[in-house]
Amino acid sequence: MFENAAIRFTADVTCVSDDGLDERNPFEELFRLVQAVKSKLRLPPGGLDIRVSANRNTQMTLRLPPRKELHDFVQNEIRPQIREQMDAGASPIRVLIDDDRVGIEITIDPAGSEFSSGGYAAYDAPTELTSNPLYNAVKAKASGQLRHAAGVKGIIVADGDNAALGNDRVGLGAYSPRQIAMELLRQYSSIDFVLLLAVREGMTITSPSYSMTYVNPILVMREGDARRADFASLFARMVEGFPKPVNSAVNGARRAAERGYDLGNHGEYKTVGDKKIRLSSRELLEVLAGLRVFDDGVALNLAPGGESNGPKSEVTRGFLRALSKGRMPSSISVIRGSDDENDDWIEFEFGDRDPAISPFR
Repeated sequence: MFENAAIRFTADVTCVSDDGLDERNPFEELFRLVQAVKSKLRLPPGGLDIRVSANRNTQMTLRLPPRKELHDFVQNEIRPQIREQMDAGASPIRVLIDDDRVGIEITIDPAGSEFSSGGYAAYDAPTELTSNPLYNAVKAKASGQLRHAAGVKGIIVADGDNAALGNDRVGLGAYSPRQIAMELLRQYSSIDFVLLLAVREGMTITSPSYSMTYVNPILVMREGDARRADFASLFARMVEGFPKPVNSAVNGARRAAERGYDLGNHGEYKTVGDKKIRLSSRELLEVLAGLRVFDDGVALNLAPGGESNGPKSEVTRGFLRALSKGRMPSSISVIRGSDDENDDWIEFEFGDRDPAISPFR
């Protein structure tokens, strides 16, 4: 519930993603499996292109085997064809599978680009107004505990990598996020507003050559609602107070699914003559905890958490404990030794748990 001198409302918050659609259309998993086959066959990096066709029914789906069958499909049907063409000296290598179930075209050019590419139909475009992840998310909130709330009610939607929120310029036959939210308001008269927090990427006015990531608030209310200006002003101020996104929605979702918390200033440093060295606090702590080394671009020395027997030094274990609890250094002090000592002391003090490198609680 929120209340100030001008506005009072109750809102429920949800996050929407395309995880369900991605699970049914496992293009990225196919790409990963074919890349693994290439590596095992000792083909050079890059030069891979994968194209997948789609079934254009009411809801578009890619012509791929189910995810649970994909590994066996690649090993039994794609790998032998690649191997056979390699033995025959073919270049580029082409694999085409087009039957009632699968539509895949793979090209591997060992002498081609160092990069790989792929393409598929936009299966995540919302082509049905009331059957898509965004509508399903707001409908669940509208028919949930908000039904029992009094007064002005709304739904705030965060972008967890949802195609509908990714772009207002929808393709042919697809619906915009505003149209989807308006349909929700049409069907649920008890809901007064939907606030869509879309993560977008674009150029800044002051620096047209620099792309930035930002939160774009899309406020949807019924036409003629006299409260729109007050709500729009309130939510604009709210978004201004948000931290700036460091990733797009899709990359943020991918990083969240990975093990550990690898964002930070790794590999960056600044020196001032021989007097000062400035480097990432997180990088320093990870090196002291035995997880990284400064050499080779701050290469990983151990997996986070130490999948070996772990560090033997009690000092290293102490840094590792602090890091595993998400506690970063809050101050580093030099404690001068006495006149009878031949050294000084460096003292680390650790702060509270840092949400940037700690599990959500």
